[in-house]
Amino acid sequence: MKILRTSFLALIVLSVVACNNQQTTDSDTSMNDSIANSNNNPPSRDLSTEVPETNLENSKLTFTETNTQLKLQLPNNDIFEEGTAIIKDGEQATLEEAYKTINERGVGKVLITGNSGREGDVAANTKLSSERAIAVVKWMNDKGLKKDISLSPQGAGDRFPMVSYQLTDGSPNPQANELNDRIEITFRKSQLATE
Repeated sequence: MKILRTSFLALIVLSVVACNNQQTTDSDTSMNDSIANSNNNPPSRDLSTEVPETNLENSKLTFTETNTQLKLQLPNNDIFEEGTAIIKDGEQATLEEAYKTINERGVGKVLITGNSGREGDVAANTKLSSERAIAVVKWMNDKGLKKDISLSPQGAGDRFPMVSYQLTDGSPNPQANELNDRIEITFRKSQLATE
């Protein structure tokens, strides 16, 4: 009787684990598809399921990667003149690196999202985040991308913070505004690039 009860509990635990794995796989696929195949925002900006990659040497570009998608982050204060959507002179190298990564590894729709911190006026920040996303799209389109890639800009303002505005002790995070003020580029990886 004891062996039967232990076997039954083990079967239940395995079933729960299998169901959780299946749900994770399905939700990852739908999140990737929503980013790559539509203008809808992804249901989550949680990077905890992604494997962080190290920065390239002397690069301001950072990225996270899953099996099917790549997400690049570019800090706005390094790319744009303060408070504008004007690309700084001499900061083309970071955009060039992002452009090459998209051309080499991307396929389909590339979502370029302007994000802001929470300092200042919310409406002005949202407008500026849109203008910055559009500026990056224009810059990349002017360079010319391979024909199976299309760029889609959106301004998110402060809706998708990458870093919490509060530390674990409840005090304000002094780095949150700077880290959340970024351009985020999300796209599906080309199968050819991974082979």
